[in-house]
Amino acid sequence: MEGTKEKNGIQFYVSVHDGDDAGTGSSRNPFRTIQAAQAAVREVILSGYTGEITVYLRGGSYELMEPLRFGTGDAGGEQCRVTYRNASGERPVLLGGIVLKQWEPWQEGIWRTPVPSSVRFQTLYANGERVVKARLPAHGYFTSNAAEGKEDLEGMGFRKEDVPDHVDPAGLQVFVWPGRGEWNWFSETIPVRKLDYVRRYIEFERPATWEIGEGSRYYLQGSLAFLREPGQFYLNEAEGMLHYRPMSGTPDEQTVVAPVITRLIDIQGDSVDRRVAGLAFRGLTLACTDFYEDHRMMRSEPGMDNAEPGENRHGLIYIRNASDIDISSCTIRESGTCGIFLDRCAERITIVNNHIERIGYTGVYASGYAPGEGDFKGTDSPYVNKGHLITNNVIEHGGELVGHGSGIVLYQCGECDISHNRIAHMPRYGISLKGLRYRVMPDQMWGVPVTWENHWDFLFTRQNRIRHNDISDVMTDSQDGGMIESWGIGRGNRIIGNRLHHSGIHFSFGFGIYLDDASDDVEVTHNVLDHLYSTNNGKLWMAIFSKGIGNRIVNNLMVDNPDAVCAMGSQEMAGEAARDIVVERNIVSNSGHLYCFVNWSPDRFLQADHNLFWRSGEPCRVAGKLPAEPAGLNAVWGNEYEWQTWRALLDGKYDAHTLFAPPGFVNSQVGDYRLLPDSPACRLGWVPIDFSLFGPQISV
Repeated sequence: MEGTKEKNGIQFYVSVHDGDDAGTGSSRNPFRTIQAAQAAVREVILSGYTGEITVYLRGGSYELMEPLRFGTGDAGGEQCRVTYRNASGERPVLLGGIVLKQWEPWQEGIWRTPVPSSVRFQTLYANGERVVKARLPAHGYFTSNAAEGKEDLEGMGFRKEDVPDHVDPAGLQVFVWPGRGEWNWFSETIPVRKLDYVRRYIEFERPATWEIGEGSRYYLQGSLAFLREPGQFYLNEAEGMLHYRPMSGTPDEQTVVAPVITRLIDIQGDSVDRRVAGLAFRGLTLACTDFYEDHRMMRSEPGMDNAEPGENRHGLIYIRNASDIDISSCTIRESGTCGIFLDRCAERITIVNNHIERIGYTGVYASGYAPGEGDFKGTDSPYVNKGHLITNNVIEHGGELVGHGSGIVLYQCGECDISHNRIAHMPRYGISLKGLRYRVMPDQMWGVPVTWENHWDFLFTRQNRIRHNDISDVMTDSQDGGMIESWGIGRGNRIIGNRLHHSGIHFSFGFGIYLDDASDDVEVTHNVLDHLYSTNNGKLWMAIFSKGIGNRIVNNLMVDNPDAVCAMGSQEMAGEAARDIVVERNIVSNSGHLYCFVNWSPDRFLQADHNLFWRSGEPCRVAGKLPAEPAGLNAVWGNEYEWQTWRALLDGKYDAHTLFAPPGFVNSQVGDYRLLPDSPACRLGWVPIDFSLFGPQISV
């Protein structure tokens, strides 16, 4: 293929409007499809060419009925890097579906159009927004009854007033938070087999992962009878007819896209040893992929806690068995699944300066090999999801189809730099680090016996740097979580210089920074947590909560979180140790009591001192359970203890130099939390926080 040869490499051009796949791919005679350009690139690489190859996509919509697949023959690593990017000043849009037309008014503000027999979908998009599948209730949730007085996996009970009579179960699904009504950690979408109106029971097509009893939140979706609210749709699969009630106007005035694939760009090498390397995607808009009829929360085998089932591993961009892939300056939006999914083997993936929004699940999900998964020997060879740079991105409006959707999730993934991102509008975490805690590990993995001394060797979520991110408005629809959270992770992770702000706990309880079970050797420093709040029956329990061993909570600012019960807390549970925590040089201003101990052990704190506390002159107290005489009950948990009582523990070991005084902010009324030179915190060794570093540092 000819293309265009320049001094900086070979260039091909693609134009969906006036291109021709029989052409040369030059700027004057472009290809029409990306696949034709891809074939030309492969020929060049096979010829032995070394250097740069660039494929320029001109403006317009490229409708894809199957993913663009890239393998080992599509780039040559450092010897032959290949870039797919926008032509200068133009905006190519890759769509994972078809634009629907031929609309006709039907009844009561509902329009309809036929769809091809091969097109079936679980979500829909109109003018860059998700159209919701017709649901009941239209907003919010019902709560389940205990079926026949017991918890159940096969279905759940419903209240008579919630579900109308004679609803056809064909195509019906239930979106539910399993977990006995108490755990709202993970959601599932399950097809319905039958509605039993005599027993008032919803029978599932397959068992839920966890039991459902009384009080689990749920809604039903997928019935024409539910199409009552604007901004919703119903697809009659048997008749091939889409019914749509627009928010305003008519669908003829909108771009309505029906997605047909769950991956838009699929990058896969042949194996861990034969990887794709040297691909880049820049300046593209990637949009509109589909969701699943059945979404299971996680794998159910022992030791697979937090491991995604194979059928869930999708994204607008999917990468496996690949290294040195660059995704930059792209708009990644309107996905049924994740924005970007890095599956098992993926190293040194660069994700920079992208706008990732309107995501069905999680913005960026890096999921390495689960502990013991794969045909490996030893603990070094399966550690192949690592070294990613995820920086200067805006990630917002995630979890639109999955209740535990989050901004960025690292599972069994290490040595990453997660920095300068702005993350907002997520139903669960802003950033989550996941692995497996020791007490549920099998006796042997990858041919190696598991002991307490070596168990961290199996945990690859290690040595990550979570720094200078701006996170707000997360934890919007779940509980017992945090804006930055970890569980069962490896060692050496650092949470440095992030701002967590303007986010609420809307029911049950939650936290700002949450080092959950078996989170060991984590450094939490120079973070700012402000304007966190509670609503309804929710409770912002602690701004920073630490389980685990050897965590260091140092030089953090917790300010103007008046709904916080306590600024910092700790707990030992599930047989996982919590000890040797360091708490020093933190400023707590208008953010609850200083500490909460859900339970107590003499080795819980290794050090605690040189903190500054201020609560409009109120005395400083400690909450929870201590081996001392309480001063009264705490409204949320345990007791409250006078400061002198706390200071007397262990012969005055803690907080000998901690001060109670106004922090001396420059102007807290306008959120300027820099310290004046005469602030008492300066005498305690406070190190100034650079507020200019939060969030993206380049235009996104």
